[in-house]
Formats: sequence, C-alpha cells, structure tokens
Amino acid sequence: MHRSGTSWLAGSLEEQGLALGEVSTEDPHNRKGNRESPELMALHDGVLRANDGSWKKPPRRSRWSDEQRASLADFVARMNDAYPVWGFKDPRALLLFDEWRRHVPDIRCVGIFRHPLAVHRSLHARNPRFDERRSVKLWIAYNERLVEEHRRDPFPILRFDVAPESLAQQLVSVVGTLDLPGGAADAGFFDPSLVHQDAAPELPRAARKLWSVLCDNALAT
Repeated sequence: MHRSGTSWLAGSLEEQGLALGEVSTEDPHNRKGNRESPELMALHDGVLRANDGSWKKPPRRSRWSDEQRASLADFVARMNDAYPVWGFKDPRALLLFDEWRRHVPDIRCVGIFRHPLAVHRSLHARNPRFDERRSVKLWIAYNERLVEEHRRDPFPILRFDVAPESLAQQLVSVVGTLDLPGGAADAGFFDPSLVHQDAAPELPRAARKLWSVLCDNALAT
C-alpha cells in the first residue's frame, strides 16, 4: 500500500546492491524520492486507467493491451541486459501482478505494511479528500492483494511502524534471503525525520482481521 514505507524499503535494498534503474530520488512529498521508475509508473497508470480505475480506485479486473504487454516485456528485457540483479517498486503493481508473473516467472517479492490509520493520516496530509473510511478501504484493497500473493508464493513481509532497530533487523533478514551483493545491511536509508505519521493504538474494525494476518506473517523483530 502507498505511504507504507515502500520508498524506504526500495531505497534500502538499492543501497545493498539491488539495481532500480532510473528512479525518482527526490520529490515534493519525499526528500529521498519515492524510488519509482517514471516509465513503469506511467505504464501501470495507463493499464489501470484503461480498466476504468486508478491507484486510488482499484479496478475489479486489469486487462493489458498487446501494446502495454509489449512495453512491459521491453522494460524487463532492458533491465535484464543492464543489470545482473535488479528490481522495481510501485504499489500499483499489486493490482497488476499477474502480468508481471507472466513476464518474470521467477520474480522474488518483498512486502511491507503499516498501521492503517498512519497510512490514512499520511494520505490525508497530501489530499484532505481522503477521509478515514476511504483510506482504510484502500488500505484493505492493497493489503488483501499482498496477502493473496504471499499465500500463492511466500516471501518476506516487513512491518514499517516499529522501532528503527527492529526495522534494521528486518532489513538484514531480507538482504540475506535475496543474496544481494551489498553485504551486511544497516538502516542507513532510514530517516526518522521523514516519518510524519505515527501508528495509532486503535485499529478500525474493518481492518482488524487483515491486520492480524499481516502481523502473523511479518518477519520477527
């Protein structure tokens, strides 16, 4: 889900040798950048738009055109040619992941989640039209997809709203499973001054069951 520590995770893995290609390294809402490829983001947005949806309005189904499939195949081929180990980050991919699996059958995933009300406050700070009900509904939509993918093919899931030391421990575990060339990990990319919304003790009723599943499957800290 957006606003869940995905930029920290991508940037931290990049520091450990995961090539991301041409990505945003600074933007108005994130001093270190969202670490997303503008090319991929535009492609994903285009697919969602063609299915009468968007990142904030997930469509029920996401069908790719032949041209869009060719664009993704071309992106994958160029990254394969350029880097021995590469990855990408875009929360929209959770809504479109079947097509990614077709093009990269051996893809390896890493997930991350955050308290739904912390996500809501972050979304609301950027766009006041996000009320709590809307934010939580979107949080559920994305994290249900995350859990579905994890059940299909288990992968590490991190919890973002924990102490920096625990976050660093989770990162070390992930780096070890991915065999990245960067060696031992640390929390160098983490900047607490960029985390503006703390987790709230209360949990919306609609999110409780999913939150429990995510916590049960998260890496131990």
